[in-house]
Amino acid sequence: MRGGGILRAARTVVSDEIRATIIDHVINHGLSLKEAGERVQPNLRRSTVASIIRIFQQTNRMQRLPPSGGRGKLLSNDQELAIVEMVVANNAIKLHEIQTRIVADHEIFDNIDSISLTTITRTLSKHRVRMKQLYTVPFERNSERVKELRRQYVQRVMELEANQAPHEFIYIDEAGFNLAKRRRRGRN
Repeated sequence: MRGGGILRAARTVVSDEIRATIIDHVINHGLSLKEAGERVQPNLRRSTVASIIRIFQQTNRMQRLPPSGGRGKLLSNDQELAIVEMVVANNAIKLHEIQTRIVADHEIFDNIDSISLTTITRTLSKHRVRMKQLYTVPFERNSERVKELRRQYVQRVMELEANQAPHEFIYIDEAGFNLAKRRRRGRN
C-alpha cells in the first residue's frame, strides 16, 4: 500500500455474457441485485451488479466499452515519412528547424498547428533516425594523385620493413582548425 491510502479490492472484470445474464435476471425476472449477482457469479459484489444495471438503464448498452483514453495519433504515416525525408535531405537539420517547417507547411501538415520537439524526436526514433557525428570528407582525399601518393608511401614503408634495419617512424601532424565553425552532430 503506497501513500497510506485505503486498501482497495481488485477491480472485477465481467464478460459481456455475464452482463447480459445479470440484466435478464434483474429486469425480466425481478431478482434483487444481490440475488442476481450470487446466482450468476458467486463472488460478484452488489455494487458491481448495480453499476451494470445503471449503465444499461442510462445508455441501453450491455457490452463493455473497449479500453480507450489519451489523445489520438497526431501524425499520419505519410506525415511521419515527410519528416524523415526532411532529415534525409539535410542531415544537419535541427529539431527546431523541423518544427518550424512542419507548422509552416499547410499542404502535407494541414492538420497541425503546433508540434512538440519530443513528438518529432519520437517520430525520428520510430523510423530509426539517430544523431551521429558529422564530418566532411575533402574531395581531394580520394583523387587519383592522392591515391598514388598513398601507394608510394606504403611501398617505401614495406621496403624499410624488408631491410630489417632498426628504424623509427615519426609522424608529424600540425593541422590547425576551429571546432566551433561547423555543426558537430547531425541525423543519420
